Amino acid sequence: MKTEQDKRISQVSSFLKELLAAAELDLEFRCEAEEENMIIRLYGNDVGMVLSNGARLLYAVNHILTRVFYQRGSEAFNLLVDCNDYRNTRAEELESMARQAAESVKKSGDLYPFDPMPASERRVVHLTLANEAAVTTESEGGGLQRHVVIFPAK
Repeated sequence: MKTEQDKRISQVSSFLKELLAAAELDLEFRCEAEEENMIIRLYGNDVGMVLSNGARLLYAVNHILTRVFYQRGSEAFNLLVDCNDYRNTRAEELESMARQAAESVKKSGDLYPFDPMPASERRVVHLTLANEAAVTTESEGGGLQRHVVIFPAK
């Protein structure tokens, strides 16, 4: 008998297989379930395309899957699409950039705007600097132009 988790993996796998075929992407994937989370790891000949342009395609696939499979209430689970450990590498890079920008703001007193980034990346910056008493962070802008700004604390 299939568990709820097995059903979810089967549904997501079936949908993703069709999506990748329709997009004519030469990619394979592996689904890993961890409690309420499902991690989908992409690999294959088109990983360069997935990670190019700031990994926009990676984030787009993640967004589509989340929109299709997100369920409210007790059946909710999180989907995360990754490729070549991009998410961890990018998080480390963002943490370093956030710390350097915070130091710059502390010294100069000027605000520091980041380039636009997806919500998951903005979250990394906010969390990295959450305990920094000398600076504050805010997200500004809308849509694809939403970005983090670091301000000197008041």
